[in-house]
Amino acid sequence: MMIRCLAAIGLMLASVLSTPVSAAGAILCCENADGRRVCGDVLPQACYGRAYRRVASDGTVIERIAAPMSDAERIAAERESRLRELEDARRRSQRLQDRALLDTYRSAVDIDQRESRAIGEIERDLAKARERLNQLKHGQERLQEEAKLHPAGAVPEDLTQAIRDNQSELAAQETVIDAKLKNIDAVRARYSRDRERYRALTSTAAGR
Repeated sequence: MMIRCLAAIGLMLASVLSTPVSAAGAILCCENADGRRVCGDVLPQACYGRAYRRVASDGTVIERIAAPMSDAERIAAERESRLRELEDARRRSQRLQDRALLDTYRSAVDIDQRESRAIGEIERDLAKARERLNQLKHGQERLQEEAKLHPAGAVPEDLTQAIRDNQSELAAQETVIDAKLKNIDAVRARYSRDRERYRALTSTAAGR
């Protein structure tokens, strides 16, 4: 048994020793500043800072190693990488928004109905605000007529205060009305975007 083991070990050693060293190794080659090929068992000094390749003994290229990037190239590569990251983030965000949109609406008709309800609520509040504005304008006319009954500079303080309060509330009410009108425009714009995107998504899905 021992003799057979020793014989097997001897055969393995013979096999290893018979393998050419050049077949297991590789050389490193590049083109120097003059465009000439330079090779060595270790990276030649002429290849420092240049692209090079690992070449097997039979001439086969095992690996290509790119030259180190310059500062300008590194900055450009970092910028490109950052732009790719931003674009990937934008696409992920868009996918989430699209999923939420499809989960929110049952159909394009559902979007129309929701828009109508949202605008209807604002318009009801707008009507009340306009009604209050008209009341304040009528009150302003009444207060001004009452002020005319007094000599210039002799208008009672309580009447003067009432006129000031009326003017302040008029300005506030006009601001409220303006805000509600802008809100209606914003709601219409939002539902218009949702409607357009919903149709694009559903038509794409239907065409698959």
